[in-house]
Amino acid sequence: MCAVLVCGCQSLSSDGESGMFSASRLLDISRIRGPLERTFPGEESPLELGKKYSPEAKRQVDLAQARFDSGDYKAAAKMFRSAAKKYKDSSIGEEAQYRLGESWYSLGEYPKAQDAFDQLFADYPSTRYVEPATRRLFAIARHWLEIAEPVAKTEIRQVSGEPAEEEPAEEEPGDKPAGTRDPTIRLRILPNFHDSSRPVFDTQGRALQSLKTIWLNDPTGPLADDALMLTATYYQRRENFVEADRYFKILREEYPNSPHFEKAFVLGSHVKLMSYQGAYYEGRDLETAQKLKEQSLHLFPNSPDRQQVRQDLQRVYLLQAERAWSSVEYYQKKGRPRAIAIACMTVMREFPDTKFAGDARRILQTIDRTELRGLPEVDDFLNSLPASEPETEKPAEPVSPPRRVKSVSDSRAEPGPSDPRQL
Repeated sequence: MCAVLVCGCQSLSSDGESGMFSASRLLDISRIRGPLERTFPGEESPLELGKKYSPEAKRQVDLAQARFDSGDYKAAAKMFRSAAKKYKDSSIGEEAQYRLGESWYSLGEYPKAQDAFDQLFADYPSTRYVEPATRRLFAIARHWLEIAEPVAKTEIRQVSGEPAEEEPAEEEPGDKPAGTRDPTIRLRILPNFHDSSRPVFDTQGRALQSLKTIWLNDPTGPLADDALMLTATYYQRRENFVEADRYFKILREEYPNSPHFEKAFVLGSHVKLMSYQGAYYEGRDLETAQKLKEQSLHLFPNSPDRQQVRQDLQRVYLLQAERAWSSVEYYQKKGRPRAIAIACMTVMREFPDTKFAGDARRILQTIDRTELRGLPEVDDFLNSLPASEPETEKPAEPVSPPRRVKSVSDSRAEPGPSDPRQL
């Protein structure tokens, strides 16, 4: 027992030359390697090489790569799939999984390629193939969305400054007239059994899934903001303004250096305004839309959309006046003259240049003064009104082209800006 204790004490010695936990051993960093050093090809020691993969595994992947290089992509895919499954817990399995996706992509079977790249991220979250894999996924998503939305192809563009990924050849004009588009594209529930470049169901949904994989797995990469922008504009075209707003918000908050930053404000304020449900619903969307449009004017003085933003701000102003007027109507139905008087005062003070202000003035003057006892501010306000009704002021900025704003629940909005759907 004493011998064991002595040996143990020797192991815990602070002597620099002896002991299992000696100071020199604990402070030795010569064998510590960073993540980049560990991934440099050909730099592994024989022991590390044995842990990563065996010579047999390397030989199998090399044979598959030779088939790929010769153009036999189908045979290469079969061999890569076998290697990826057999050597899943090694770096050679990671390489095989990536090469499997490349093989399916080269065959034009994009759903299988997407599945392979998704599996790559699932099995190897810190994969060294993150950049080429996300480029492939972005190219696949663009291809599927351009098929599904041919009229919007100009919107599906990569503008982050990165070189565009090689895309499948486009069909010649006239091959598929707009009126005879594939029904399996128009209707997601119809199965696709004739085009191996598309999924069996829901081509557009799978495209959005590819874009989500990009910005989730490579949020700081060169394609993350492109993927978010493409997703946001897709939902905007579909008039799903709530989802579009969510992605524009991520762009504004997380990617201030993105080339999409300006559009994230301009289009984000647009979809926020379109999310507004009307005067009798919650008004937070309207307030946020106003704030975003004002920020757009301040941050982007040279924006080509500046005039449109100003017109939309005028429309927001009219919608806010309508909201204030809805309070007057509500209290009229309730028969509460004191609340009616306060609501009318609010309309006249905050929106004096609208027709709502004139209506509020007339209602306020019909209220019996005895009903307003205890409200000195209302008496002072009534006494300050001029004898005659002032003319309604015109908007400070002329609207071109002139269109009438369609109010949500009232027809008394002034002639105003064009519909922001035209933005």
